Amino acid sequence: MEFLQLPPRETLLYASCYCEENIYKLIECHINPASLKHYTVIFLSNSSKCIPVFSQKIQRSPINPVVWDYHVILAYHPNHSLEDLLRQSKSHGGLEEQTSVSTTTKSYIYDLDTTIQTFPCPFPTYFAQTFSPPPSSSFEDPLDRMFLQMALSKDVYRRYFRLVSASDYLDHFKSGRDHMKDKDGTWKADPPLWDLIVGAKADQDSFEDYINFEGCESRTEVIEDEKEYLGVIVGEKRLWEVFGNGIPPDLELLDIMARTEREEKVSEEIPTTNNSTTVPEATMP
Repeated sequence: MEFLQLPPRETLLYASCYCEENIYKLIECHINPASLKHYTVIFLSNSSKCIPVFSQKIQRSPINPVVWDYHVILAYHPNHSLEDLLRQSKSHGGLEEQTSVSTTTKSYIYDLDTTIQTFPCPFPTYFAQTFSPPPSSSFEDPLDRMFLQMALSKDVYRRYFRLVSASDYLDHFKSGRDHMKDKDGTWKADPPLWDLIVGAKADQDSFEDYINFEGCESRTEVIEDEKEYLGVIVGEKRLWEVFGNGIPPDLELLDIMARTEREEKVSEEIPTTNNSTTVPEATMP
């Protein structure tokens, strides 16, 4: 089976600096409602609102990350629901051996701000190239990669992830875009051309709730009991356990493998037609 054939990435609805709305529109316009259980909206942030992210269009240098206050992407997991993945990963969370790339859970990431060419991107590739510096060979001095990793290992830069079912996101997301205005009302970035988004069940602005990561560092998993539609907050290791299966691999090794994979193998496993990606064994959304 194949992915739903999306229009070329460049023609999807997009507004710079409004990733939360870009993802909403991708789901609303292109995902079959019957397949929503196979999609998860992922908010990236932390209580410091400082998350380093690589392979982003806005990067000035490929070896230095963008530091976002938050970012939003979409995960596609054709074989399981989010609930299944969370339960399954908990039961296998104690794996001591690394899981090879070829046996990881089939999950893919839609990120409209990434420079990674494959769209959607297999989760292991996205994980390696987005949350880890480029391989040592990309640096003038290989030690610079180690120093960069040390700098980014500070708690203030630790990434956390809010996992929200796509159906809940469509129903409950609402944003007045106030966070994109200066005190005098000037836009920090031009607003999208589409109308303000108001989910069918949204009775108040919920955007600030989605990017509220206060206290996430003090617990390994934060479940929003009072507002279930806000999903669950997990750390980076847990994110891999959910969408990648097992413990995180050596990121530099995984990155090198992803970047040096032969073109023949890529074209065989992920044939592309009209700039849209087809992945074997995936369920048609």
